[in-house]
Amino acid sequence: MTETLHVRWKPGTLDTLLVTSPHGTLDWNVLIFERIYGAQAVAQLYLTGRASVTRVALPTEAPINTVTARVA
Repeated sequence: MTETLHVRWKPGTLDTLLVTSPHGTLDWNVLIFERIYGAQAVAQLYLTGRASVTRVALPTEAPINTVTARVA
């Protein structure tokens, strides 16, 4: 399963990105983003100010199975 990350420049900065995923929004340095997603994704950011990339989805938490025990 994959998920889409939406990336844009953080206003007022030259090297910080706002990366939005289904889990929330994080600040990333553009160099870290380039190492992970490549120069083509960074070029798209410079040309349009936005980029979308996909990655393997993070595992979701499984519900905790509660075990009820009887005391004899």
